[in-house]
Amino acid sequence: EVMKKIATILKTNVRACHSLGNSYISQLGKYFLEMLHVYRFYSTEISKMVSTGDPHAAKTQLVRSMRAVKKATLRVLEKFIEKAEDIQAITNNFLSPILEAVLGDYRAGNPDSRDAEVLSLMTQIVNKLKSIITPRIPEIFTNVFECTLDMIKINFEDYPEHRIEFFSLLRAVNNHCFPAFFQMTPQSVKLIIDSIVWAFKHKIKTISDTGLLILIELLDYIEKSDSQNSNAFYQTYFLNLLQDIFYVLTDTFHKHGFKLQATLLLKMFSAVESGRVTAPLWDQTKLTDPNMTNSNFLRQYVVNLLGSSFQNLSVSQLNSFVVGLFDLNKDL
Repeated sequence: EVMKKIATILKTNVRACHSLGNSYISQLGKYFLEMLHVYRFYSTEISKMVSTGDPHAAKTQLVRSMRAVKKATLRVLEKFIEKAEDIQAITNNFLSPILEAVLGDYRAGNPDSRDAEVLSLMTQIVNKLKSIITPRIPEIFTNVFECTLDMIKINFEDYPEHRIEFFSLLRAVNNHCFPAFFQMTPQSVKLIIDSIVWAFKHKIKTISDTGLLILIELLDYIEKSDSQNSNAFYQTYFLNLLQDIFYVLTDTFHKHGFKLQATLLLKMFSAVESGRVTAPLWDQTKLTDPNMTNSNFLRQYVVNLLGSSFQNLSVSQLNSFVVGLFDLNKDL
């Protein structure tokens, strides 16, 4: 009964915040720390119950009631961040306590007790603070990225809310905090790229399209980066990404994404033809031709790639198709 009342009070505060807008900050300041204390308390209690090994513990009425309070708390915080106008106040007074209360709990929690609202709150924070939050992105990713990816990559059905919020967060970071990617380890960057590929291979249209959009935006930022970072990216990921794009372009499940897929091919072929990709895309230990260029190599690579998948096509047909791709690389 107590938890039900607390949840009701918090839901009322969500509506109050929506109505009051930025002025709600004075109301939140009165109970902010106490609200986070309750959040932590219920997090601890849920962890104790779930850690007993009972597979149904996370679905008991008591745990559901405690999670209802936690979810309502997260919604209050998200609405407050959305409506707040004083960026400095958020950064100085609210950001660190929120991250300290929410991130560690999410990472340590059982998958069935993790709330998608945490991901939604992080997305709202990134969209509001933009580049200001960049130094904290590695911390956020460490606590929510890999553990969430482990939940959703097993199949294409489980945790649907987490799927949508996960890729919304990734897109927000890509748009507002792109330099954070260069602060991460190579293993973390690879995990991000793998998750983008996994997204645009997804059979749900919204997730697949989001993955394609994230990659388009990522390539835009890569093009604007310094040559050392951009060439390192191209050498590591260009050919694998090209292969994955052709995969979804030619299967029967992703016809809805044709325009975005074609846009990606346009960007990638243009990057090579314009000379923006200056580092060799081929393995120089295996191909030692001193006259080889990225443009010539990529043409032959695409011919071989398509030829291995469509053996009914002749070499001349494949060559004509690839020449057409490069001739039209400036016109979608």
